[in-house]
Amino acid sequence: MREAARRSSIIRTGIPVASALLASMPAVYAQEPPAGGGLAEVVVTAQKVTENLQNVPLSIQALGNEKLEQLHIVNIDDYVKYLPGVTTVKGLGQGGTGIGTTHMYMRGVVSGQDGNHSASQPSVGTYFDEQPVTTIDGTIDIHVYDIARIEVLEGPQGTLYGASSEAGTIRIITNKPDPTKFSAAYEVGATSLMHGGQGWLAQGYVNFPLSPVAAVRLVGWDEHDGGYIQNVAGTNTTTGLAAAGIVKGVRTFPTSGLTLNNVDSLNDQYNTASTEGGRITGQLNLGDNWTVSPLFMGQTMSSNGFFGYDPGVGDLQLVHSGPEGDKDSFTQSALTIEGKVSDFDMVYAGGWLVRNQHAISDYSDYSFFYDKYYASGCNWVTQAGAQYIQSHPTAISDCYNGVSYPAGDFAMPQEFVITNGHYTKWSHEFRISTPRDWAVKGIAGLFAQRQVHEIWEQYTIPGANGNPYTTNPQGFAPSLSIPGLTGNSIWLTDEERVDRDQAAFGQVTWDLTKSWSLTGGIRFYKYKNSLQGFYGYSAAYQAQTGYHSGQMICGPPGVGGQINYQPFHGAPCTDLNSTVEDNGKTYRGTVTWKFDPDRLFYGTYSTGFRPGGVNRVFDTAINAIFPPYKADVLKNYELGWKTEWGNRTLRWNGAGFLENWDNFQFLFLGPNSVTVIQNAASARIWGVETDLEWAATSNLLLSGGLTYLHAVTTANYCGPSATIPGTTELSTNCPNQINSYPVAPNPPPNGLDGPEAPSGTRLPVVPQTKLDLVARYSFPLRGWQGFVQGAGMYQGGTTPLLRRVDQRTIGRMPAYGLFDLSTGVDRNNLSLQFVVTNVFDERAQLTRFVQCTTTTCNQPYIIPAQPRTFLLKVGQKF
Repeated sequence: MREAARRSSIIRTGIPVASALLASMPAVYAQEPPAGGGLAEVVVTAQKVTENLQNVPLSIQALGNEKLEQLHIVNIDDYVKYLPGVTTVKGLGQGGTGIGTTHMYMRGVVSGQDGNHSASQPSVGTYFDEQPVTTIDGTIDIHVYDIARIEVLEGPQGTLYGASSEAGTIRIITNKPDPTKFSAAYEVGATSLMHGGQGWLAQGYVNFPLSPVAAVRLVGWDEHDGGYIQNVAGTNTTTGLAAAGIVKGVRTFPTSGLTLNNVDSLNDQYNTASTEGGRITGQLNLGDNWTVSPLFMGQTMSSNGFFGYDPGVGDLQLVHSGPEGDKDSFTQSALTIEGKVSDFDMVYAGGWLVRNQHAISDYSDYSFFYDKYYASGCNWVTQAGAQYIQSHPTAISDCYNGVSYPAGDFAMPQEFVITNGHYTKWSHEFRISTPRDWAVKGIAGLFAQRQVHEIWEQYTIPGANGNPYTTNPQGFAPSLSIPGLTGNSIWLTDEERVDRDQAAFGQVTWDLTKSWSLTGGIRFYKYKNSLQGFYGYSAAYQAQTGYHSGQMICGPPGVGGQINYQPFHGAPCTDLNSTVEDNGKTYRGTVTWKFDPDRLFYGTYSTGFRPGGVNRVFDTAINAIFPPYKADVLKNYELGWKTEWGNRTLRWNGAGFLENWDNFQFLFLGPNSVTVIQNAASARIWGVETDLEWAATSNLLLSGGLTYLHAVTTANYCGPSATIPGTTELSTNCPNQINSYPVAPNPPPNGLDGPEAPSGTRLPVVPQTKLDLVARYSFPLRGWQGFVQGAGMYQGGTTPLLRRVDQRTIGRMPAYGLFDLSTGVDRNNLSLQFVVTNVFDERAQLTRFVQCTTTTCNQPYIIPAQPRTFLLKVGQKF
């Protein structure tokens, strides 16, 4: 039955025109201006060697340690506000708790609904120091404290970073242990939300020198966020349904006439959240040339409730029945060894990531709307109802025609999703590089990783007042439930996904003259990805309904109908066992012109890719499982500049680019709201991104960022069944095709809708324009050093999904702006700060979404920006 619309769209991106580029300002943030009045040098390791940002012919944004502190950044949502080239989407799961499931996008490379556990890999890679921590079910939201910098590498990074860096890479670099001195710091704060509750923040670090050659650094944090979504009760009206198909307070299911009351779940602060964690990093210097750096980090995020509101109920309000909650925890163990042999630098980086996710979510929207439009409630019966259906062969068809079952035979169709995900990932990389002062210099390396994701999603209908974790006699009939499971389970997804990657890479730069250089890179890759397990219904329920997914198709690959074949983990059998593998290469070529010591220009051609994979869903049009989807490829043509002016008091960098995204992987919810992936049409993205930082005076620092994107499809997407005759390739010729989902209440006009996404359709999620601007003024104040800072961002409107039928149902997210204000003083390393975020209490729509197939679950939720929040914090450094 099922993966609800797992994505939703918290969003971020860019804007155009050369004059506007200078007028608006960007996001390469350095440190505070040094005493001489100029901007401090920004050091990055984007090309896996240490370099001055201004000498790197790549489009890079970097938030340094000081800027992270000044902008009060602690999580993904905070830093993405100041990265105009980056877009994020919350992966909401079935219920919408969404913590720890943010998906990153860059430069508009997104087709919508990405991030399903059994679907496409990410297009943006995430690294923590030297180790990749990218996961399919969402980017790990690492708490940002004691971080040296965040580097954002925009455009394909497939040469040095590989498969999950098709559109770009984000690198979070920690502060390293220092054997030369002791240091420590702490920060504590209290928060209060308008329309919500209170919270707190406590974080700190200690750097211990153990000897002249060894040190250890300890970091810890504890954060609690108050809730602002209200779960409210309403009044059951005589009509029972509002125009959008919702019921306030008491929901009446059409087939059974049963009503669901949420009185036990009422809460004015429904969506509270907390984060606790820490890390320990060591450093041991072995002589002058070798360093060993181990790291261990752990973090747990937990939340209650739901982070979206229902506009049909009220502002920041919804009507849900609990329990709902989410927990996301991980540990990361890493080892980095750096050394030198002769003139060559060598690095080994290895990592072991373990991530566990658990959630329970109210999924009653699915059962309500499927009952409303398809009378699915006729199949959701108690054990007595199942026996009645067995003894009355026409009972179900009679029910479809309005004839009810005897009293007590319908189960209360409140539905829950119980999710458990266990994720492991190991990675190893070895690389060697030449001295940077050689005329011909380079880097070469080997990389391997293996990712395993054990997926468990149990859909249960426990009946009135039933416990989702136990079996209730008044819930969904045990004889129709998944065999061997506790609980009234109507559907189970129990799968193991394994993604294996191997690569060899190299990059060479030839300094032709003092001003001109050529760079070439290549990466040879091989991947093998498999998906095995069970998804679907019990054989008894399939026999009753005729649905394809489930126990009746269990068996060896290509052989079904063996319901007792090979149990899989907690599932009764195996109905999915597929593998795809392929190999290829990606390229990069760059010409660099160093006009003078303060100005550099470059031109780049680069490519990135995303591996292919397998589908699970049965396609009735071809009487088979949807075919595997292939790798998609991004080709990037880019011209960029790095410049400093006015005795290095002003830094202006930027790039213009054209990207062709061929056969992009497109996800949509197919039969029973299960995700299908196809290689759809192609797209073209052109845009401009720029960043500017200006030390206007010794007291005033201005900085900002700007991205403009024009991202559209270049061919029709006709729909999932519009294949070229005799092939599995999708056709782009569909001038008058009947829409694939002409379902009430949103049928296509006159039954004809043409392509589901015509050529020229804007890619979803990504606004055309996104910019930010930060102004910070420092001043002496009676022996203290004071400051006042304003930070604002704006982004244009966008749509959450690609297809027109989805856009009609969910609607458009309008443009919005957010503004933060802070002030404070410090003296002798003691600081006091007062911060107001979302000063104007803007109800920015970060995303709109529904919980299942859009033309069925046509009740959108909105995830808003956090309301106006006040923060008072005290900190001290030693």
